Amino acid sequence: MMGKRGNIFPLAGRYVLLALFFVFTVFPFLWLLLTSLKGSRELYEFPVRYLPREATLGNYREVIQMGDFGRYICNSLTVALAGACLVVLIAGMSSYILSRMEFKSKSAVFMIFMMTQMLPSAVGFAPLYILMTRLGMVDRLSTVILILAGGQIPFGTILLIGFMKGIPKALEESALLDGCGRVKTFFLIVMPLAKAGLFSVFIFVFLACWNDVYTSVLYINANARKTLTVAIYSMIGKYDINWGNVAAGTLIAMAPAILLFSFMKEIFVENIAGAVKE
Repeated sequence: MMGKRGNIFPLAGRYVLLALFFVFTVFPFLWLLLTSLKGSRELYEFPVRYLPREATLGNYREVIQMGDFGRYICNSLTVALAGACLVVLIAGMSSYILSRMEFKSKSAVFMIFMMTQMLPSAVGFAPLYILMTRLGMVDRLSTVILILAGGQIPFGTILLIGFMKGIPKALEESALLDGCGRVKTFFLIVMPLAKAGLFSVFIFVFLACWNDVYTSVLYINANARKTLTVAIYSMIGKYDINWGNVAAGTLIAMAPAILLFSFMKEIFVENIAGAVKE
């Protein structure tokens, strides 16, 4: 009997933990969806109604018709794609150097990369803004891309070092003996073999750049250069907030992340599993 009880209670505990996980992860998304389907009157009713009386897509229409919605999406895609590609390239090279070459300051460089991950990003907002203002680089998408990519390079480097160490040195040595230079060997041999890690870094950085709010709000002023997250942030007024529009805009902004993981989930899991096996 005790044996059966001993099996039942851990199983019950697992179900309780799964239920709590479900509530804390799915309920906010469900609440956001229901809010986006409510009319303006229902949003401020008390007591609160969880289900809308008449579901409407009016909030989505208002958000799409607000300003130049297509341009906002294009700007966000530009920032996310450019930032992710830049991090993959630079982090790939820096991780290769740290995993393959020996030099005096190697451990110091690695420690600096680790320390940057322990500092809150808000620490650099003020000095970076002053620097970019003096350089005349405010209100440019390129500035947002550089700052976001710069913040993600240490993370990408640390993540890729393990992948680089898993590549056999014999392949590089063979290429070097055949006349390939170090740069050519890196791009033709190392990069294709490290595609699992590069792909993983690309996904993480793309989502980080896509979801960024503070950097884009700080550096972008012109309406034509706004990203999607900045456009959603601008819906929050000083004295009034249309929560229906904010919820609809947030769900639209979440769509690329959901689609990315839906279509690439299996590839992502295979890459991580392959890296662990190596």
